[in-house]
Amino acid sequence: MKRVVLFVTMMITANVFAVGKQEIIPLIKEASAKRESAYVEIRNRITALGANALPLLAEFAVDEALPWQQRLIARICYERIERMKDIKNLIETDWYAHPKFDEAWNRRLTGPEWDMRDMIVADLKEIGLWYYYLEQEWKVTGESAKIQREDRNPFLWRSCCTFAVMESPEERIWFLRICSDILTNPNVYHPRTEHLSDFLRREEKTDAIYVLEHRMPPSISEEPPFRLGTEIIKPAKQE
Repeated sequence: MKRVVLFVTMMITANVFAVGKQEIIPLIKEASAKRESAYVEIRNRITALGANALPLLAEFAVDEALPWQQRLIARICYERIERMKDIKNLIETDWYAHPKFDEAWNRRLTGPEWDMRDMIVADLKEIGLWYYYLEQEWKVTGESAKIQREDRNPFLWRSCCTFAVMESPEERIWFLRICSDILTNPNVYHPRTEHLSDFLRREEKTDAIYVLEHRMPPSISEEPPFRLGTEIIKPAKQE
């Protein structure tokens, strides 16, 4: 059963209030519009605020008055602050020493990397760093795992991250929103624009077709929950 984590206002220390909305919101807006190193620099400024920023990030993460891009940035930054150790461990994972790695994959002329995909995706789903996975496709951070032959498989890590969220009932809408954002910004370079278009066509799902036809995500009846792993995060009500 999913646990709900609720911030209680009376438990927030006075130090938290040193971080104000006027400090975070401009950074979130800026991060939502940038990619690659420019994005990473702004994201790091937000996450450097540390635990003091968590109450406001939790609030922004579910504030439907904000554009979805800004809500997703808030979720990405909250997760990175709370689960930085898990993210570092994931990046440092030796997938070639994984218990489910099949030595027969090494006999492939192109190497074992693409055969590893399902193995990696299964672990990513279990670890549940949903917003880190979404960030990899959306923001092109240049971060990668310990996967060899990147010259032959330059998008493998990003693809694994995408596969980990695209079929999740909670996270799929974010995947579709990211696709629409990439497809509607032709003047902003993204290395996988054509790949994502082809991928959506192959899906042949109603919501994927909608994104291709309208260049915008389909409407939904309810926003996906904000969760770390399986834990639902709900902000405290601010007075």
